[in-house]
Amino acid sequence: RPTRAMVQAEASGKRVLNLFAYTGSFTVYAAAGQAKATTTVDLSKNYCEWASRNLQHNGFHPGKQHRILAQDCWQFLVEEKRQYDLIICDPPTFSNSKRMARGSFAVDRDHPELIQACLDRLARGGTLIFSTNSRGFSLAKTAVPHPFTATEISQQTIPEDFRNDKIHRCWRIST
Repeated sequence: RPTRAMVQAEASGKRVLNLFAYTGSFTVYAAAGQAKATTTVDLSKNYCEWASRNLQHNGFHPGKQHRILAQDCWQFLVEEKRQYDLIICDPPTFSNSKRMARGSFAVDRDHPELIQACLDRLARGGTLIFSTNSRGFSLAKTAVPHPFTATEISQQTIPEDFRNDKIHRCWRIST
């Protein structure tokens, strides 16, 4: 909940990219925060349909301003030419879906390459919010190249009433 509220507070006038979007809750919060445009990407067509319904239930309409793409996030990052002011990247801990272009994904192994691909799409002065549910995850020192810096914000993103305060790790990456 706090991370979604953070996205809503920061979204005004921004182009927002939500990767590994699941049901699109970050997209809904960005739209509610008056994002200029949102792009939602998830490999699952079912989750994209769910994200579309969630936008509609909250008074927003999928389309040119709020794009929803059932696509491999890696492939999207390679093919996309647009720049984004705010990127939310909350990948699975592991995936070996046959629909993924790269065959398998493990956040512990692949996060430096994923973060770099996100930074390649980040507009000057933009922010990447990178989150993972992987227990024991450690952000590689090589994952965030100069001039970017990564600030861990995990404690600020976990609700006070949540029993497990180690449920995820979250970083704000920017210049």
